[in-house]
Amino acid sequence: MQKSWLAIGTVLYLFVLAILLPVFTGIPWMVVFQADASHYSLGAMHIVQQGFYSIDGLQPFMEREPGMSFFLAVIYLFFGVENALAVVSVQAVILFLASWFFCSHIASTHGHRVAGIAFILLLTSGSVFHTVFSAYRECLALSVLLLFSSLFLWHKQENRWWKPMLMGLTFGVLILTYYTFLLFPPALLFVWWIEKRPLRESAVIIVTCYALVGLWGLRNASYDGEFRVIDSFRTTIMWYVRGEQAEKVRGFEPFRCLWSEYISRDWSGRSSACSTTGVFHQKWPDGTLLGNEATIARDARAKILRNFPGYLNFSLYEILELHLPFVGGGWSTRFNAYAALSAFVMYLGFLFGVPTLVRREHVLWLVIIGYNTAIFILTDATPRYLLPVIFCYALFAGIGYDRLLKRFQKNS
Repeated sequence: MQKSWLAIGTVLYLFVLAILLPVFTGIPWMVVFQADASHYSLGAMHIVQQGFYSIDGLQPFMEREPGMSFFLAVIYLFFGVENALAVVSVQAVILFLASWFFCSHIASTHGHRVAGIAFILLLTSGSVFHTVFSAYRECLALSVLLLFSSLFLWHKQENRWWKPMLMGLTFGVLILTYYTFLLFPPALLFVWWIEKRPLRESAVIIVTCYALVGLWGLRNASYDGEFRVIDSFRTTIMWYVRGEQAEKVRGFEPFRCLWSEYISRDWSGRSSACSTTGVFHQKWPDGTLLGNEATIARDARAKILRNFPGYLNFSLYEILELHLPFVGGGWSTRFNAYAALSAFVMYLGFLFGVPTLVRREHVLWLVIIGYNTAIFILTDATPRYLLPVIFCYALFAGIGYDRLLKRFQKNS
């Protein structure tokens, strides 16, 4: 990537990070460890204090992936427990380096302008900044997937036997950070086949990836005799809620649910099954799951099958929710407006780049987008879940704006 693009992207990133966001939006530092992030932090604390991954110091695993907790534990070792400034700073640096690494390789395949535009769009996205200022797993997952994608491009440009193994380890770390990617590695066989590359390379990635994940499962099995990567608690909740929504939320009601969730904040007249969090707390107000998890999940899936048209209808609206800007959580209205504007700019560029999506060299990015979208619309979507793959949209937006600029230059 040309130094001019790197300089522009870096300046804009630092401006938004150090000046615009704190002054213009008044970032509430207490949100760094709120909600789900508090669980990852508790896991990190026990790693630091006991050398033992746990949320309570007793159970050796939880419904959260271990990757983010281990990442936080390293930061805590150097900077102190729940040092919000350290967490934000480390995440910001790692994301910048991963973005630069990826876009540098994109410059070799798509040109410096495409890489530069993608670099700027990614590093000035309000949604991305939202996750940088949080101990959620999404920022780390985005950085890891950027690293995997960079290795993918690097291997295409310079074939080395050890790179597929490194890619497999990287993707294993991704799964241990973002468990929803568990079923993705076999799709790499399709990517390698489309690109007419040796399938043994993708096989090495898959085997190495699952070997790393399997080692964590064996670690957990050594404690209670049951092989598992994470606990099934959150999965059970997800199936239960989707069953309730399939049965009770009909027609255009899912759109009204989204309006209440992200715009009006007025839930009067809405279905009792609109909100995932609302259904969870109505059923289990103390936050614990009552009854046998396997039975609840099985009954919920049976309810989904009985109300399958309602399930599909709600899933269509999950596509929309997944692609909304990541807002809320204690951030100001001005920041939410900035996040919405930056998302609009990125999606507009993506639309300009749609004609190029069918090219063979884009298959990996399309498979990543397709897999991520399919997983979350069939389970449970929220705007935060798009962030690990948002760089794919930034790439296609860079391609789209580059095509637009070429057209203007040609007509001028």
